[in-house]
Amino acid sequence: METQTRVTTKTYYTSNSDDVTIEITYSNSVSVSLQLDWTQVIRGQITVRCQIQGGGDTQWVYDWETTSGQTITHRTYTNSWTASAFSSGGYRCRGTNRQDPYSSTRWSEAAALTVSDAVLTLDPSRSRYFTGESVTFTCDKKDDKRTEWKTRLIKDGGEIASYSGYIIKILSTGDSGRYQCFSVHRKTNHIKRSGTIDLTVSAERPKARLTAGPSTISVGGSVTLSCSVDGSDGWKYDWFRSAALIRTNTESNSIRITDGGNYYCRGGRGNPVYYTQNSVSVTVEETVSNQAAVKRQHDWPEIFKGEEITLTCEIQAGGDTEWEYEWTQGNRRRTPDGRKLWVFTASGSSSGNYKCRGRQKTNSYSFTAWSDPLRLTVTAFKPKAELRSDETDIPVGGSVTLSCSVTSSSGWKYYWYRHKSSEVLITQDGETSVSQEGLYWCRGGRGNPVYYTQYSDSVSINKNVPNKVVVTLHPNWTQLFSGETITVRCEMDDRGDTEWEYEWKTPRTTNTQQNEVNISSASSSHSGNYSCRGRMRNAQHNTTEWSQSIRLTVSYRKAQCVLTASPSWLSPGASVALSCEVEPPSAGWRFYWYQTVPDGSHSSYRYELLPGSEHGTEQGSYMLDGHTHTAGYVCRAARGEPVYYTDYSKAAFVWSGDVDPSASLTVSPDTVQHFTRDSVSLSCEGNSAEWRVRRFPEGGFLSSCSHWTTSGSRCDIYTSQSGSAVFWCESGSGHFSNSVNITVHDAGLILMSPVRPVTEGLSVSLSCKLKTGQKASSVFFYHNEQLIQNDSRVELNISAVSKSHEGFYKCWYQGTESPQSWMAVNASKTSNGKVPVMLVVGLVCGVGLLLLLLLLSCHFRRSKGSCFIRPTQSGTLWISKTTPSVSQNQNQSEARVYESVNDSENTGKDEDVPYSVIELKSFEKNRRQHKPAESSVYSDLKIRPADVCSVSDDALLYVQVKHSKDRRKRVKGKPSAAATDEAVYSQVKPGTSFGYDAAM
Repeated sequence: METQTRVTTKTYYTSNSDDVTIEITYSNSVSVSLQLDWTQVIRGQITVRCQIQGGGDTQWVYDWETTSGQTITHRTYTNSWTASAFSSGGYRCRGTNRQDPYSSTRWSEAAALTVSDAVLTLDPSRSRYFTGESVTFTCDKKDDKRTEWKTRLIKDGGEIASYSGYIIKILSTGDSGRYQCFSVHRKTNHIKRSGTIDLTVSAERPKARLTAGPSTISVGGSVTLSCSVDGSDGWKYDWFRSAALIRTNTESNSIRITDGGNYYCRGGRGNPVYYTQNSVSVTVEETVSNQAAVKRQHDWPEIFKGEEITLTCEIQAGGDTEWEYEWTQGNRRRTPDGRKLWVFTASGSSSGNYKCRGRQKTNSYSFTAWSDPLRLTVTAFKPKAELRSDETDIPVGGSVTLSCSVTSSSGWKYYWYRHKSSEVLITQDGETSVSQEGLYWCRGGRGNPVYYTQYSDSVSINKNVPNKVVVTLHPNWTQLFSGETITVRCEMDDRGDTEWEYEWKTPRTTNTQQNEVNISSASSSHSGNYSCRGRMRNAQHNTTEWSQSIRLTVSYRKAQCVLTASPSWLSPGASVALSCEVEPPSAGWRFYWYQTVPDGSHSSYRYELLPGSEHGTEQGSYMLDGHTHTAGYVCRAARGEPVYYTDYSKAAFVWSGDVDPSASLTVSPDTVQHFTRDSVSLSCEGNSAEWRVRRFPEGGFLSSCSHWTTSGSRCDIYTSQSGSAVFWCESGSGHFSNSVNITVHDAGLILMSPVRPVTEGLSVSLSCKLKTGQKASSVFFYHNEQLIQNDSRVELNISAVSKSHEGFYKCWYQGTESPQSWMAVNASKTSNGKVPVMLVVGLVCGVGLLLLLLLLSCHFRRSKGSCFIRPTQSGTLWISKTTPSVSQNQNQSEARVYESVNDSENTGKDEDVPYSVIELKSFEKNRRQHKPAESSVYSDLKIRPADVCSVSDDALLYVQVKHSKDRRKRVKGKPSAAATDEAVYSQVKPGTSFGYDAAM
């Protein structure tokens, strides 16, 4: 059986192709025509028609197209299209079947349209026309064949004439508007149109304007007249003088004239001539050569209200000419009256400049020039005379001079009066002498009729009596302060039986006639001079001379006390001097002295009176003996009755580095100098529950570094700026701690030195610190500007500090020098335990022998004029002396004393301090020696230098006293000291600094 397989295939389609439009063109003939209708043309429109031949019943849609510069396409459902704007170019059309948009006719041939310009002109051409003038409109088509054109004149879009020439003979305001002309060719599609012209017709007849520059003809000169019509043109001008035509129809708008008169002008234009209104007349004056001048009867610089003034106008070289006169005051002309004199009474409005001129009677336009102005100043108020006197007191047997004057005016006579009596004297110079006491007045008068001033103020003239007065102060203080009380008294010698009253000159008005001025509460207004005089009560013009003045100065501020303390840093047990001064300086004070006591309940201090100042001290100084610890002090002063107190002074502090067990301040790190931006911590310790840290910066004010706290006080400082300050602690129980000085430096190198004083005998190390925090090596150390170490060691070590080590220290490293700091040294405190007998014996013997040795040595050297000091090869300096023998029971052997000073550098020994060896050799033949105790005695001895051989106060020396073992002697009642291997050391102060032991 045969098997058949059937295969089925599926058709695959591509995307559709782009559309292709197939249009069908009809064979119908199409034509286009243009319809130029005037109603459309003047509005800028034309109508185009499309004709399709053999179209049958087909319904058409019409497409339109222009072939001008910018193609325009349009579609209508009728065969006509009205174009809203036309320009030169062609128009064509075609038809499309309404039922089949792809079937249409061919495009018609284009119908051509020509559009060109015409020119509309006005004759005459004016910028502005006036009612009554005429104008001709002409539309120029630039074509000689005018008959082939139809022309229309259009005004504001409406036709007014149908020909190219149109005349409006009498213009009215209704003719104003916008004009344009159109022309259409009779045979072709050709349109001409002009641009628009605006025509403005003014209803009011214009008026000419005449100007003259200037309006006065100078002698031998001329003046130019100018005529114009504003806002229009095309005018010619007619000129008139006093209504007579002098020039006509001039094209120039200006003429020159040489005669004075009254002139006007007018303008005219067109045919027939259209005239403007006549201009306002202008008066032109002609100046003659004569000069006018204003004269015044009295040449007074100032005139007063009520005075009579006469002015005269004078014309030079006037000859026989008859003149009339004109006057002006400022810008106002006086009503003409032709008078040469002007007489008037001055008033407040009379001030100003006065001028005049003359006018010839025979020619009213011929004048002189105006005169120069005469300035009058009229004062509205009546002047007042001023009476002065060189003295108001007539001395015994003498007289005084009175002067009367009127300010800033002249021409016065002066009238004098005494006790309001009639005139006693008239003078010209305003001065008179009087020898009678009394009350005087004066006044001035001038002019005819006489014009009087007001009376002067009266002046009282007194006659002096021989009594003398003096001003005294009670209390006698010339410097006062606000609120104090004082009495100023006028005291007179030899008052006799006369009753007196008193007159005062004081800074403030006082009406008292008593001999005292009481100031119960002084103020700054009381500052000034005080003087007085006496006046007889029964003869008021009989007085004493004025006393010498006393000056009081009253400060408006309360008196201030300024307290200073010296020294500000204490040495143990030193005395402190307090000094209190009152500012400003003044007398009569008692001073009160107080110690400041910290008060845990307040931020300030309470004050406790110091002994002996309960009633104040007359002196402004106070001594404090045996001062040991940091403390603060204030003062104030008082005087007068009732008592006037100054304010308390600012606190002055005395600082001590000594540590008080009840209050102490510690600093970490323990050094005086610090770098900026270092952190420093200050802590308070002692027997108190409350503490605070105080700070007093250099040149600044006291402040708190920390406030009261019950858990111990600590102040952490972040040193951001260079400076120096003193710090200390204060306890709530009223104690001050030791004070420390902290300095901050923005340098590359600082000295590390302790902030507290170092006790004698202890060791101390100084070093230099770089800003990097490392200690510098190979440093140069200086003590009081003297180099004391310059090797490679890092520290300056002093193993046993003495008073000679006190002073200023600084260091130098690789060109950089640290600031210097003070290192204080305190004396060591003596032990309170029992001293062995041999220690006392050794100390007494050592000190006695050393003193004897030094005294004899210095005495001997003074007699020789030099010191006998010899160096030896061993490095020990030996000083040989022979001392007199000491007799005990009339039997004493000689003793030879030697002193040796070992130099550690020469011997190579590392000794802490050099020492002297004093060897005592006792020679006794018949006495038994007793064995001494084995002991060493140390003695601290300070020797004042006497001459160049003496030692200095500033260094320490240990003296070793050796006793010989070979010979012994007894002293009655006591065993003699035996020479043993043990040495007795005595500490004395030599003249050079030594004992520095520096180690790495």
